[in-house]
Amino acid sequence: MNVKTSITEYMKRIKLKRVIIVTVVATIIGGLQAWYDHVTIQSSFSLGQSSLYSFESALVLNLISGLVAGFITALTLNFIDDKYRTKPYYQGLLIIVSVFILIWLARNIVEGVLLLEEGQSYHFSADTTDLKNITFWVIIVILTYFVLQMDNKFGPGKLTKIFLGRYHIPREESRIFMFLDLKSSTTIAERLGGVKYHLFLKELFSDVTSPIINFEGEIYQYVGDEIVLSWDSKKPQHLLNYISCFFAIQALLDDREEKYLHQFGVKPRFKAGAHCGTVIAGEVGVIKRDITYSGDVLNTTARIQGQCNELASNFLVSKKLFELGASIDTRWKFEQKGSVSLKGKKESIDLMSVSVN
Repeated sequence: MNVKTSITEYMKRIKLKRVIIVTVVATIIGGLQAWYDHVTIQSSFSLGQSSLYSFESALVLNLISGLVAGFITALTLNFIDDKYRTKPYYQGLLIIVSVFILIWLARNIVEGVLLLEEGQSYHFSADTTDLKNITFWVIIVILTYFVLQMDNKFGPGKLTKIFLGRYHIPREESRIFMFLDLKSSTTIAERLGGVKYHLFLKELFSDVTSPIINFEGEIYQYVGDEIVLSWDSKKPQHLLNYISCFFAIQALLDDREEKYLHQFGVKPRFKAGAHCGTVIAGEVGVIKRDITYSGDVLNTTARIQGQCNELASNFLVSKKLFELGASIDTRWKFEQKGSVSLKGKKESIDLMSVSVN
């Protein structure tokens, strides 16, 4: 399976997982709503139930409605993620709310037809119960969209970690870092100008997100034209994922070269440096919270990336990281670059150049 196919299959799995989760949650909420309505009807504040009311029928209808609405909502979310990822949030929100209202209208019509007695003709109607239901579900849809957008903003899984307070107290972690830097960025910026250069970076960073997710990379920071990625080095599969991720990005940019030449007149390429070590991970901020990493390994990784031009290499890794497991993979060719003195470091560090074998 080639890189492009691998990325496509992985994104399909991500979308399928989203469809399953949203559909199941919406079905459960539908059932809970039917139970809540039943309890309310039986309370002392109620005027009593209608002769047409049946808890069993209401439960089945709500479960089916939740299942269908959740499924269609999830498909809409996937569509928005594909087509509106780089658009303002409100556009996606308007689309998903509009789709939900159409679903509710269809559900209302079906329910009305099912409750018709023999000989009656259907006339569309809406009462306070309908208003309550559509308000309730619109809020659920908006919250679902908001949570998914926040998860995208902070990075997969990071919102959950912040919510659970996992990094409220700083902790040590062993991690791999890779600094991706756009080659010839100054020349490209001068050629495109400020606004168009920003649009170029926006398109570029959007495109490379797929291979990063595919190889389980965490986008730690965007720093100008640079992307800082991270992996948990205690997970065996991550010991090679950082290499696969770099070359998957290069392969993707090769595949989309014509698009960038047509839109911006440039062929984007990255150079990268990778290293590993122990960092302190912790939550910082009050108004704007985030999880940050601190430690010498980040500075060292940045310095390694800075040696790419001098050592005529697109991808450099420390020998320490290489020895964690990269040496056993025959897909890549490794060339020793010797011991290099890095700016701000007392001791020199052994570097390896990585290329496709």
